[in-house]
Amino acid sequence: MSLDLAGVLAFQVWDAVGWVGQALFTLRVLVQWIASERAGRSVVPGSFWWLSLLGSLALVVYVLHRRDPVFLVGVSINTAIYVRNLQLMYKPSPQENAARQSPWVPVVLGLGATACVGFILWRTGTEIVSFDTPLPWLALGFLGQSIWSSRFIVQWYASERAGRSVLPASFFLLSTAGAVLLLVYAIYRVDWVMMAAFALNPIPYVRNLMLLRRAQAPPADPSEEAPP
Repeated sequence: MSLDLAGVLAFQVWDAVGWVGQALFTLRVLVQWIASERAGRSVVPGSFWWLSLLGSLALVVYVLHRRDPVFLVGVSINTAIYVRNLQLMYKPSPQENAARQSPWVPVVLGLGATACVGFILWRTGTEIVSFDTPLPWLALGFLGQSIWSSRFIVQWYASERAGRSVLPASFFLLSTAGAVLLLVYAIYRVDWVMMAAFALNPIPYVRNLMLLRRAQAPPADPSEEAPP
């Protein structure tokens, strides 16, 4: 039995790209978690969005290799939202003010870049996605991806209203529900990178919900006397 060394090396390279992306995503969660614990409330440091953007770009490459339509939709949508949150994190200069105030700038750029990549792949005859997964599992995957991606749409809306980058409670609720469904889908696909992506994420999400609830709790009334 001959060993296809080129195939093994190619798999390891693509797999390594996926693990790098996943490592960046895990790091962003830890950074946000630590920052929140230090502040005693749920906060969003700028490094969270930079790590998100870099991790998303790495996972775009990985899921294109895997030709998985479920995960490709998710990373494509989220990349534009990460860029928008980075816009909200920094004060614009007068020359950049109009562009940075428009939430559609990253969407247009993201769609344009996606269209260019898609055109190149189409012209070279590359198969972008594969629909060989049974329909019930695809439906489960797309449901989980819809919930998972909607968390950043909700977060985007909340940030636009606040004029700054924020993570509302609904973000963590949707994150937990989407992570559970996508973990089941990744297990079926035997995708170790994506299994690692969604296996531990619910833990910091639940902790952030606890911090948010603590911050919203009404302060104790000092006029109330303790019972004897």
